[in-house]
Formats: sequence, structure tokens, C-alpha cells
Amino acid sequence: MVHAVLIRKTGPPDVLELVDDYEKPTIKDGEVLVRQVSTSVNPVDCKIRDGTFPPKKLPKVLGGDLAGFVEESKSSKWKKGDRVMALTYGYHWENEDNRIGTYADYTVSKDDWLAKAPKGILLNILGGVPLVTLTAFQALEAGNLKPGARVLVHAGAGGVGHFAVQLAKVHFKAYVVATAGPNNLKFVKEELGADEVVNYREEDFSEKYKDKPFDIVVDCIGGVVEEKSYTVLTEHGTYSHILNPNTDQKKIEAGKGWKGRKYVVILVQPNGEQLQIINDHLEKDEITLIVDKIFWLKDIRAAHVHAEKQHSRGKVVVQISHEE
Repeated sequence: MVHAVLIRKTGPPDVLELVDDYEKPTIKDGEVLVRQVSTSVNPVDCKIRDGTFPPKKLPKVLGGDLAGFVEESKSSKWKKGDRVMALTYGYHWENEDNRIGTYADYTVSKDDWLAKAPKGILLNILGGVPLVTLTAFQALEAGNLKPGARVLVHAGAGGVGHFAVQLAKVHFKAYVVATAGPNNLKFVKEELGADEVVNYREEDFSEKYKDKPFDIVVDCIGGVVEEKSYTVLTEHGTYSHILNPNTDQKKIEAGKGWKGRKYVVILVQPNGEQLQIINDHLEKDEITLIVDKIFWLKDIRAAHVHAEKQHSRGKVVVQISHEE
């Protein structure tokens, strides 16, 4: 029996329950058992827990971010002891397979979800990487960007945003504008590499860039920001919306009828090949994970309380064990 955090009902952080009698997961052909070192808290975890995205099956082990060591493998790609990372479908509210929830000592991954962890970076923090980086990568890739493309990233200091800014610059070779609060303007420009930053509290990006449109807008916010983003797209630009509680199904349906421009909704998918590209950039120190705060698994309730505060910078990481 091993430790895991699960919910038996939805509600406030108090419904998160750390148990020590969770059955160690077993694996099937093409799967890998991973001994976890770290995971993270993502907004979707909080929304599943509080019932905004009600889970299809309870009890549920939350979490989709994985960083650790291969413990057992039924795959030719991976062997015991490999340092690995992955996004699993444990993050998804409709998933019924508790083996792949990552708030646990051990979790299961399909072999093609995994990527080699970058050398020189501790697994103790790498659990903060998979979901947000893959979300950012897939959101940007949807725009079929060419070098020099103009990219607007909303909430550039957040979990997805801080990687979208960096990947747009490093991997997609784009010109990047990012919105941020006044306390994060210097951080987004000087540490993340944005070409321009917009103080969303004092400036209206739709007015500022009405004559300098973008090839893609990556929007983690929605609502009024979404409507204004339409006005700063090029004739063939892409609006890339990150699925969140502000997602409006009517706007999605309307977006399907766009001519020339493209409306895309991003619900991140596990992808080991894409994650390996991201990890290679991390290993070369071309992009950086910004850690907001680290909690131990036993303090998962406090981690959720902290993660639900607005305007955090970077990721909330949950450490499960030490890298040996």
C-alpha cells in the first residue's frame, strides 16, 4: 500500500484526503509504472475538486503532471531507473482510471506520453512542467507560425503564459507581446524575453494594437479579453483559447463559422514527442520553469488554497519524494 491524495466528494480544499492504504497501481502492455518525485497543482485540478468540472467517477485521484523514475516497464522504450516526465489523463474530469492520477507515490503512464527528463534540473521541481508547457506548445502550434510571426500572450506571468512567452520566442522564433499586471511587467520582459509588455490594468491592448494585429492570440482568460482579442487578429490570424471556466460554448460555435481567421479551443493532450522538444529546450537553458512555491504532498490542501489565489507567478509544485 502507498500514499495517494483523493477526493470522495467535491468541495473546498478540505475534501482532499491523504491516504496511506492506496493500492500500488499495476501496469499493462505498453505502460510504465513511475515512482513519483514531484507533481503540481493546476487550475483544472482545483476546478475538478470544487465541482466546476465534476468528475465522472469518485473517489478520484487528482493530478496529471508526472516527474520521477521508471519503477517497472512493459514497454521497449523505457527501462527501470529512467528519469522521466509526462502528462497523464489523470488531470481530466471524465477519466475513470485512478492508476494515472499523479497525486500519489506511484502512477501509471502510457509509454508514448513519456519524455526523458532534462539533465541538470532536479525532478523535485520538474513536476511543474508537463501540463502547462504542452498547453502552451499546442496553443502556439495551432497557429502554424512562421519565424517573425506576431504573437500576443495574455497572462504572460502565469503557469501557461510564462511558457507560452518563452516557447514563442525560442521555438517558434516569433515577436512576442504579453499582458501582465504591474508587478510582473519587468519579469515578463527581462526574464521571459517578451519583446513588449502591456500593463492590463492601465492599458487597453485592443486600442494599443488595433493597427498592429497579431498572427495568433493565446488567451488563458476569456470573457471580455476574448472579445477584444478578436479585434487584434490579422485577416488569417488564429485565436487560441485555453479551455477554462470562462469558456463560452456559444462563442466556440460562432468561431466555427469564421472565414479566413481560425478559432481554436485547446484542451491539452499528453504527447511525449512534444514534451521531449520542450525538455530539450529546458536542458539547453533556453527556457526556464518559474516555481511560485513548493509544497509536500501531505500539505496538498494548503497547496490548493495557495494555487487558487490570483496572479501567482509560475507554478505551484508538489514534492512527493527526494531525487536520490
